[in-house]
Amino acid sequence: MSAPHHRSPQISRIARLLDVEAIDVVGLDGIAEDDLRVLHDQIGQTLFADGQHRFARVAALSKMLPGAMAGKLAERFLPPTLAARVAELLEPAKARELVTKVSVGYLADLALVLDPTRSKPVVQAIPADRVAAVARELFDRKEYGAMAEFAGTVTLESLFAALHVSTARDLVEVVPLLVWNDNIDLVIADIPAAKIDAILSEIVAEDLWEQANYLIERLHPEAISTVAKGLFARGEYSAMAQFAGIVDLDALFAALDVATARDLLEIVPLIEWNATIEQVIADIPADRVDALLSEIVDAELWEHGNYVIEHLGPVAHERALERIGAVSGEVFEAFHAAAAAGKLGDAALELLASADAARAVAPAG
Repeated sequence: MSAPHHRSPQISRIARLLDVEAIDVVGLDGIAEDDLRVLHDQIGQTLFADGQHRFARVAALSKMLPGAMAGKLAERFLPPTLAARVAELLEPAKARELVTKVSVGYLADLALVLDPTRSKPVVQAIPADRVAAVARELFDRKEYGAMAEFAGTVTLESLFAALHVSTARDLVEVVPLLVWNDNIDLVIADIPAAKIDAILSEIVAEDLWEQANYLIERLHPEAISTVAKGLFARGEYSAMAQFAGIVDLDALFAALDVATARDLLEIVPLIEWNATIEQVIADIPADRVDALLSEIVDAELWEHGNYVIEHLGPVAHERALERIGAVSGEVFEAFHAAAAAGKLGDAALELLASADAARAVAPAG
């Protein structure tokens, strides 16, 4: 079983090396990832240093055996931990041949104990379709830490192959564990819209916002727009509010571009207000502000409007005053009627009074 998210994947790697359960490895929580990697390698060197020459002899022997025979012998007689030490010494061409002669399950067992750095030439020689099969096996086992380790080792082609066989849940679970690089950035940027939508549904259904934060903050603006559009289309305003709370300013503007006036009015009361949200509200174009005012009137969303006005910062307040002062007479009268009916809060009443004063002096100006 994989270690929980709050534990480093390196602890699971150390546990496998020692042939114990990860829960039995104590005293290492809180140690930096890089230090745990060094510790893992030092343990491996200590355990296997005496047998290094034997591993080299087995690797050399594999050159003289037909691929099918070498694969069958390895799977039958070499435990994965020892086979991993041999595999790290194979010539890449021989490794490419052998991986087709052993089972996917055995390859997955090997992947769990291979050292990503020492085995990099061997791993990069493995065909992308075989990497995809092993990736699917590791995903099925929920070995997300191991998948994260090898995401930085395999080729770009193999990364795309692994993405193709991953589920939305797989991606949400593995992304927080990744050590980011250019290849991973390319793959994440190229996630198809349909998979993004599936990821979004998984996040909402399973309340995986903490894990999703790592993925969402790396999505390009086009992907952010796709996520927001899907949420708005399904009326999942509560989920959209959580989404808004974990993305940056650029992502919020991308989401705003696909939101209707009704969408904005529905989501604003659910948002945990912060400086980023205030800036986005302050920078809403004039025509969008006018649409918001009209939607408040048309749909009688006075409670929503009151909430927005109460939370406006100084800049946004001045913009709202300007736009209320410039709306049509019909919309302006609707605000007065709502005030008379007791539907406006104190902040909205003050804004309306200021707009009254501005409209009264406008002709003279």
